[in-house]
Amino acid sequence: MLRTLLTPLVARFDLSPRLEPTTPKTPAPFGQEDNLAPEDFARDVLVELMRNGVERLKVAEDTQSRIETLSEIHRVMGENRCTKDVFREMDGFLVVMSVLSTVLAVQDGPVKEPEEQVVQNVKEASRYIFTILSEAMYEHNENATYFERSVGYDSFRQAVEPLILDKRTTDWTLGLLLSLALHNFLLTTLFSTLRKTDYAELTTKITDYQSEFRLVRYPPALRMLWDFLPDDATLRLCMYKILERLSATSHRNKAILSSMGVLESLVYVSAGRDAVPDEERAVKQKLLKRLLDMGATPDVGRMVFQKAIRDDGSLDFDTLEVLRAGMKSKWPDHFSMESRAALCFEEPKVRGLPVTGFTFMGWLWFERFAQTEAQPVLTFRIGENVLVRLSVRADGKLQLRSTGNGEMFVSAKPRVHKSRWIHITLVHYPHRVSNPTIRIYIDGVLTETLNWQYPKSLYTAGVGTYLLGDDVESTRARWCITSTFLLSSPLGDDLPRLVHHLGPRYDAYFQSREIVKFLTYEAATSLNIYISGLSKDTATPESSALLKAIKGSAAIGEQAMVFALHRSNVCLEDAEDVLDEEGSLEMARAGNLRRGFRGRGDVRAIEAHTLDVAMWRIGGPSLALKLIQLASNPHEVSRALGVLTEGLRNSWQNSEDMERLRGYDVLGDILRAKSELINVTGFEILFEFLGMNFRNLDHSTIVNTLAYRAIALDFELWSRTKPEIQRSYMEHFVTLLSTSKHKRFNAKQRFAKLNVVRKLLFVLQTNWYRDDMTPSIIGALKVAAEANFTLDDAIKPIISFLAANLHEVTLASPKSVSSVIDSSHVRERAERVLEILVDILSDRAAYNKFTGALPATRIYLLLLGDRPSPAVAKQILLLIGISINISTSFIRKFELVSGWNMVKTVLPYGWDYTVHPAAFGVLLGTIGNSAPPSTPVVACPQIMPAILASMQRGLTRVSAASGGPRRPSNGTDSGTPWEPIVEALVEELINLQATSPSFRQIFKSQQTTQQFIEAFSSFVKALSSSTEIPHGTVRLLEKLSHFGLSLALDNSVGSSQKRELLDLLQSSQNLFDSGAAQPAGIDPNVIVGKRRPFGTRMLSARLSLQVGERVLLRSLTRISDWRKTVIDSERKRLRKTVLDLREHHRAVSRLHQWMFLLDCERSLWAKADSPRFWRLDETEGPYRVRKKLEPEEENTSIPRLGGSAESRLLDTPDTETQVQHVEVPPWAETYEISATDVDGDLAEEIVEDKHRRVRHELEPGDVIEGVCTVARIAGVDSSPGLLILGRTHLYMLDGLVEKDDGEVIDAKDAPKKLFLIPGSILELNGPQRAQRWPYPQINGFSDRTFLFRGVGLEFYFRDNRSLLVVFPSKQQRMDMTQRLSSSITSRAGDALTPGLLKTPLLGKMSARVLGGLRADELASAQSRWQAREISNFTYLSIINQVSGRTPADATQYPIFPWVLQDYSSESLDLTSPSVYRDLSKPMGALTGARREAAIQRYTNLESVGEQPFHYGTHFSSSMIVCHFLIRLSPFTHMFKTLQGGDWDLPDRLFIDLGRAYDSAAKDLRGDVRELIPEFYTCPEFLENSANIDFGVQQQTGERIHDVKLPPWAKQDPLLFIEMNRRALESDYVSENLPAWIDLIWGCKQRDPESLNVFHPLSYEGSIDLDSITDDLEREATVGIIHNFGQTPRKLFTQPHPRRYMHGLSTLPLGTLHGVAEDYNMLHQSHRPIRDLGSSTPVQELVIDLIGEKIVPCAPGTLCVPSRSYEQVEWGPTRLGSNESGEIRVVVDRKVVQVAESVYCTCAAFADSDTLVTGSSDHLVRLWQVPRSPVTALVLLHTMRAHTAPVTCVAASKAWSIAVSGSRDGSAVVWDLNRGSYVRSMWHDGPVEVVAINESMGHIATCSATMLALHTINGRPIATLSLGPAPESLHAMKVTSLAFLERDYTPRPVLAAGSADGRIVLLTWGAEGASDQANGRAKWVFRVLRELKVSTDGRIARGRVKVTALKFVGEILYHGEDTGRVYSWDLPD
Repeated sequence: MLRTLLTPLVARFDLSPRLEPTTPKTPAPFGQEDNLAPEDFARDVLVELMRNGVERLKVAEDTQSRIETLSEIHRVMGENRCTKDVFREMDGFLVVMSVLSTVLAVQDGPVKEPEEQVVQNVKEASRYIFTILSEAMYEHNENATYFERSVGYDSFRQAVEPLILDKRTTDWTLGLLLSLALHNFLLTTLFSTLRKTDYAELTTKITDYQSEFRLVRYPPALRMLWDFLPDDATLRLCMYKILERLSATSHRNKAILSSMGVLESLVYVSAGRDAVPDEERAVKQKLLKRLLDMGATPDVGRMVFQKAIRDDGSLDFDTLEVLRAGMKSKWPDHFSMESRAALCFEEPKVRGLPVTGFTFMGWLWFERFAQTEAQPVLTFRIGENVLVRLSVRADGKLQLRSTGNGEMFVSAKPRVHKSRWIHITLVHYPHRVSNPTIRIYIDGVLTETLNWQYPKSLYTAGVGTYLLGDDVESTRARWCITSTFLLSSPLGDDLPRLVHHLGPRYDAYFQSREIVKFLTYEAATSLNIYISGLSKDTATPESSALLKAIKGSAAIGEQAMVFALHRSNVCLEDAEDVLDEEGSLEMARAGNLRRGFRGRGDVRAIEAHTLDVAMWRIGGPSLALKLIQLASNPHEVSRALGVLTEGLRNSWQNSEDMERLRGYDVLGDILRAKSELINVTGFEILFEFLGMNFRNLDHSTIVNTLAYRAIALDFELWSRTKPEIQRSYMEHFVTLLSTSKHKRFNAKQRFAKLNVVRKLLFVLQTNWYRDDMTPSIIGALKVAAEANFTLDDAIKPIISFLAANLHEVTLASPKSVSSVIDSSHVRERAERVLEILVDILSDRAAYNKFTGALPATRIYLLLLGDRPSPAVAKQILLLIGISINISTSFIRKFELVSGWNMVKTVLPYGWDYTVHPAAFGVLLGTIGNSAPPSTPVVACPQIMPAILASMQRGLTRVSAASGGPRRPSNGTDSGTPWEPIVEALVEELINLQATSPSFRQIFKSQQTTQQFIEAFSSFVKALSSSTEIPHGTVRLLEKLSHFGLSLALDNSVGSSQKRELLDLLQSSQNLFDSGAAQPAGIDPNVIVGKRRPFGTRMLSARLSLQVGERVLLRSLTRISDWRKTVIDSERKRLRKTVLDLREHHRAVSRLHQWMFLLDCERSLWAKADSPRFWRLDETEGPYRVRKKLEPEEENTSIPRLGGSAESRLLDTPDTETQVQHVEVPPWAETYEISATDVDGDLAEEIVEDKHRRVRHELEPGDVIEGVCTVARIAGVDSSPGLLILGRTHLYMLDGLVEKDDGEVIDAKDAPKKLFLIPGSILELNGPQRAQRWPYPQINGFSDRTFLFRGVGLEFYFRDNRSLLVVFPSKQQRMDMTQRLSSSITSRAGDALTPGLLKTPLLGKMSARVLGGLRADELASAQSRWQAREISNFTYLSIINQVSGRTPADATQYPIFPWVLQDYSSESLDLTSPSVYRDLSKPMGALTGARREAAIQRYTNLESVGEQPFHYGTHFSSSMIVCHFLIRLSPFTHMFKTLQGGDWDLPDRLFIDLGRAYDSAAKDLRGDVRELIPEFYTCPEFLENSANIDFGVQQQTGERIHDVKLPPWAKQDPLLFIEMNRRALESDYVSENLPAWIDLIWGCKQRDPESLNVFHPLSYEGSIDLDSITDDLEREATVGIIHNFGQTPRKLFTQPHPRRYMHGLSTLPLGTLHGVAEDYNMLHQSHRPIRDLGSSTPVQELVIDLIGEKIVPCAPGTLCVPSRSYEQVEWGPTRLGSNESGEIRVVVDRKVVQVAESVYCTCAAFADSDTLVTGSSDHLVRLWQVPRSPVTALVLLHTMRAHTAPVTCVAASKAWSIAVSGSRDGSAVVWDLNRGSYVRSMWHDGPVEVVAINESMGHIATCSATMLALHTINGRPIATLSLGPAPESLHAMKVTSLAFLERDYTPRPVLAAGSADGRIVLLTWGAEGASDQANGRAKWVFRVLRELKVSTDGRIARGRVKVTALKFVGEILYHGEDTGRVYSWDLPD
């Protein structure tokens, strides 16, 4: 019975072939059974018991017997490991699965047991089953692999499900699943116990089981437990806690849980967070954070980011917090090693280690050290001989053994620490001359050295085994390893530092010459700090290796690598092949698999999808910027900032993207609007990212100068934050430049070019910060100035600022900056700045820099001014004192510039208490002197006159206050208490007179003494007139008298002055009260000797005074003029700074590139129901066809993007240089200040930047060489703008004009005369574009007319775009063309493209028509048309181009003919002449009635003397163009513009094709319009895809929507276009087209007999608009030209020749056969054209135009078109599969560049200069291939849309598109010009092949089940099923696709190659088929022929795989997996 039940189960499982036992037992010969050893006998008994047990279980029917049998099996299995093999061989797994699936259904017989017993039996049986399964697989890889692959966990799930659904056994089964997952059945009752526990006590209860939570052994069981978990709050909380505890138990558990799909469920279920209890939410959040620490797949990342933004646009805070925590993860892909675990790499035929020495490098992470023996890390052995072993001991010390030395080395200190990645490098030199021979580096730093002999090689060669880990059961360590290398040479001393800084996530081979770009900001800064400490003089060869690597050399030669360990080149024991989860190429190249590692033991590959990498794949830093933009409160802002900064911190990709998008400028712009929401947390997050270390401030530095400049130096941003943030912000400058141990590095390497001093000085002049922040700003200014105290960085800015702001000035602030500048407090702030300058100059080194840069003497006078404030006076005196202390010559220098006289003159105006000590400090030389002498010594007597002058002025103020005669006072003196000030001064004089002999010597100078006498005398005289003298004045007078008396008694004073002093003393005595004591009697004759005659003394003094006053006055005047110059310069600088700041903010606000990805339909937050609107792209296809649509975005301008890795560049050490002025001797200085010196020191010529508005649009390093205001013509719109000629680029900037004075301003603000182009419709509110092209991208330019004026110029670019501009005058156009010729013509050249190219091999012509075709080129085109080499459409396109018609100008749009006249038939017979229009007549003369009306009109006009014409309308005008294209943007807008802003009457719109033809050809009151190119190329213009409301028709009431098509078009615009084009290329039209050309461009263009004369103003040369001076007349004339249209330029004067029509008309003349016509004649060539070898499949076929040959490319290889010596390679290398998917550029078989970490899986060239690659990281990359100075790849765009690895890619330069296919089932169309997403096309499965039709733009995509064909705009054409359906190609696996490329063919051909050796030729069409549902045409594929590839017995299996296809002309080439290329040819 059991066997019948088991049969279906057995049928489902694969029972054969059975796996052999690991140790098969050989049966013993007969008669020897009894001779077995006891252990062998016991084993045989157990084996037999196991067999019997399994057999009994198969037939057991009742539950009890099953339980007993299961118990026996479990017991036996535990006895011996060999029984596990027997269990598997006896189908034990299938048997227990069968028992498990029926355990609930078994009936025990007639006696019904109680339900409790039944349940108990079920539990017991299930427990045994789970236990047996767990034990059978435990540490048994064969059983585990068998169960997973042959039985399957899906079947196990089905068997378990009934037990889960039965409520009686739910909890029990959940416990069993958990027990199975952990291999611990003590947890069986866990859920039963927890369900009975109170919700509040669950945490405590689970904690009791903590010790039982062990390593997860069977992850699928745990996943089953998660999936089966009932919707119960208690169990859900239990599960969260269990998973959280498990994840905390070990690193392996966390990795397993993170990768088994739990994250997706956790993120998904958190949507209903409001209904979840707080405890559950907290546990779930904790679990999410813990699991996200191991990373998240891009799918999980997408879910988390999507959840972060709610539907209403607000942020979800919990998700934001999870994101922020997850972003901190920085785990690399690695290998988890448990117990016995090793990675083995083998090399055959080796005798020892490399003879040149070796280097071992590896990243290790230890969770648990080995407890007994040391854990081996690296072991090298040959056979059993271990040559070297490096191990880690239990204490973290390194242990090294080698055969070169008998001793064991143990490191002195623990070098390896737990729970962090450690980089270990072991370098072993082979010879003792290298001392020491062994060097050990930890984290890049040399830590251990020792001298050991190199291990000797063995005598015989053997298999060398490198073991990472240990393959024996000796240790119990838990550890991880990744990115490990063994080199066959010793590594230089500094290179391990570079390798360490690259980090464990670096997964390439050090071959990139831009290796610094893989450094994070912090790593780059750390290396920069190290390099800045190097000196070039002491550089060693090792250090030079590091510098060479930084400068562009490969860090390590690839040939030196013995092995490289990455996740992608390891094959574990239970894996079938090399890991290939990301779509990387298989190891198809010979020998690559041998280079890989094999895993042994418990090794698990951990793929760490970190969240920052997921963010990079999904959308890059734009996602985080969006979160910050939406943040609405401080907490959200801080968390969103955390997401961004953590996403950038450890990801060089995100950092590079952020720089390219100018993301830091964008971030600053966003934060400026949210500055009030920045809290302390947000501030610290942001500045920690910039380099601040708030936990250890002395480690702070700037790690990201780009971000620091954009954010940290945005003082306006931080001025809007809270006060505490502002203070912290200013303090960070002090930290970086003063506190940090890296302050020198910060100053010299980071702040040197940031102009922080100038910025801070500017801030002091603004109203941004409150007054209480001024001290903080000043403090920041001080440290910034001290850090870089050089002339340009600090000295000149500070002095200029002080000179301009220390004194009151009358200059008004510029109006343009008045809103920002605050002049009310600037003087006080300037005084504070002066204080810090003095403080800085007190340092001798700073002072020497200052005096070496500027003339200190003059600067002091400049700053002192003529009316200094006390603060200024004090500081200047301090400066003088410092100078005297440092420089012995200063006093003399100062005297030579009249400094002392000027100080004497101005110092009194600033004297107060604070000035007093400074002045006497100068006098005594105590300023800056740390140890002044005990006895005062005069150091500078020259200051004494200034002191006395100050005293005199003070005495005057005192006397005036005491009632004496008053003098006019300075306003600053009002209210100043002068008595104590002067009293203190006099006291100081008295003290010095008494204590200092040198002071008394000053008064030997009669001039000094006389100065005091005059002051004393004037004071006494003033007081004598007072009625009452205040007490304080009396006291002052007493002290003055005391000082006077001491002078009189001093022998230093002359006798005459002594007498004067005594007289004054007598006079002063008389002022005292009568009761005052009389002075002691002193005989004047005793004191005073002989006196000089009075006249002699006065004459001498007067002469000296006059000379001094003249010099002083002249000096004061020149200083004043100098100050005015500096002030004017500073004001200009201030204005320029404000305007530059505003322009910068405006430019940053236009940076929308980062939002483009977020707005597309594939973006994270795209709304499914949001409609997409399209516009006609200006990109032109072959022959200027415009039919490609682009998304209609508001922001069409793409601003200039930033460079990459700017903040991560490394600087090589440079010696510090400082420009010093030569110190000149005092006698060399002139006596006066020369005028030339004055102006040159400070005042700078601040040039007004008139091009400020456009400067930010220039490419780096470009300069403007020419500017002209033009109008860009687009249809009917005229957008004023600037055409700028740079040195390297051409620019077209809309919305800007140049004024007459050269200043660039907005067009909206400019007078219209500057940019008004007559005849154009001005558009100022449209999209303002900013376009730029490097000169090599310009193919050419040609003159154009605009309204018959020769003022137009049209450019043609290599990206298939054009630009039409109109100049105001002919002369301006001529000037511009002359300048352009030298810049463009020399660089222009046609690109070599793989499309339709002109070569005898291809027989085709260029894919695009270049501008400015000459007459000989027109003749050549005519000859080719006659010979049928080009189509009718192509020929008409060329004629239109030559005649000046251009799709850029709606008034001169290309003209095409109506060719059909039948718009009513159900079907169309193109062979019948009756369906065609008469091409020999104009549209106005197709009917008799119309001809008569035309003749009559002509005759009537002629009779009245007017210039006659036949028609009042024209066949082409702007209105006609917009009328036809009204449904297609931008012509929709243009039509409304022409109509005055509204639609025309509904009935007059373009509604019906047949009606339009009747109006143009038949109606008497109709028009005579011809057609436009879109009628033959673009079906979209016939559909109202934007659902525009055009109104309803008056007659029928029908709403106007799509254009009504003829019945034969089957309501399908594509079919109409196809039929119309087929008619144009028909024989009838080919024969009659010359007649129509004669009417439009030829001899009948103005022929009355042909009834072909139009209005005179429609012909070129009929009128000259420039000659019309009257504005109204000019405007009327322009209107007439617009209305009547413009006849194209006449090209032919003779009748146009006819086309040669003999032969097959679809083929060129002389060509007998074509693929489309004679596909049945194709035959395979007998011999291969090329052969790569049988082991190398052909992946791609490339055309070499120069060598005229087909070049086959191997897998992972692609040749550059027409440059077969250049190629790119990707995929596996000599070292095995490459994790990073590097691209190697190979020229002449030499690798010239390696682009690492681009994860390339496929590639395609659009042309020889443009490469498109698809990647396993889901991205598509667009590269440029410049060849100067060498061939290299330059990344242009990183394009995102796919959600899975990219599998295939194709590119077309002709249409400027690329198409990529992906495993996500989508094919995406990309715009190559903009590097942007366009649209997606979907399949049911992965897209495997894509192809683009160069001639038509059609796109073919193919998956395993369907081949699809779309137009270039994504319109489905036809599909073909590849499955078993009747209409499908049965079982065809398409491996390659190729279109037949022709200018035109009525039967298109698509070739599809298959894996079974077939090539199917397909065509498609809509003839005879229609959709029954809506009557529309149904397009289908039709098989033309199936080609069978001939093998000729080449391979045994009989079929080859067609891996590549290529049509070249009428020849089809195919490549095979055999490496051969064959051709399919037609008969000659």
